[in-house]
Amino acid sequence: MTPATPSSAVTYEPIARREGLPDRVKAQLLDMISSGELGPGDRLAPERELASEMGVSRNVVREAIRSLVDSNVLEARQGAGVFVGSLRMESLVEPLGIVLSLESATLRTLSQARLAIEPGVAALAAEHGSDEDLRALEQLMEEGARACSEDSQRFLEIDVELHERIVRMTDNPFLMRIMEGVGHLARSSRRFTNVFPRMREDAHADHERIVAALRARDQEGAREAMRDHLAHVLRTLAQEPEAGGSENQ
Repeated sequence: MTPATPSSAVTYEPIARREGLPDRVKAQLLDMISSGELGPGDRLAPERELASEMGVSRNVVREAIRSLVDSNVLEARQGAGVFVGSLRMESLVEPLGIVLSLESATLRTLSQARLAIEPGVAALAAEHGSDEDLRALEQLMEEGARACSEDSQRFLEIDVELHERIVRMTDNPFLMRIMEGVGHLARSSRRFTNVFPRMREDAHADHERIVAALRARDQEGAREAMRDHLAHVLRTLAQEPEAGGSENQ
């Protein structure tokens, strides 16, 4: 298969001769992607051509491209060139998930963001969720009660499924899009909050209270239960590294 040729309609602007040239090249490429000038699957011009048009060295272009490849924004294909990636949410947040798995302080700020958003999500879920949604939550709670002490990995999966179901219950595409990224990143925090049986028991009790409020269509009750649950998560993370005990070593 003949590799796709770069679009002749794409014009790369010269980069001003200042410090941080790779960051400036990277910023221009990101601007072109966000504006739609370059889209998923589009092939970038060769390094030599990019360097010439932008007025920088090939090393500068190579460093900028490497950074964007590492972030899954660009995709380097052996023998074919560099292409704009799929730009799917899950692929773009994957590198952040690695950072979050190493930075407990960042996990705490992420939990703070969840605390600001998810209580409102729970309130909307209480208003808009269907009977089918509620039955699915009840089934998750039954599984969670068993997995809480017997299967930590399954309990983690149930935790994720429960929160994702509550987001879908809002019937709000904008919130679902926001929480798609936040929820993906939040999975990293569970390596701290899912470590010990006591933590899982506390989380399950919080989940029971949330589901009970949703079942009762109690918007304020759901908001308060979710707020309390995420406050518990924050307190657990604040106790790290104690929360990351020997089971995670």
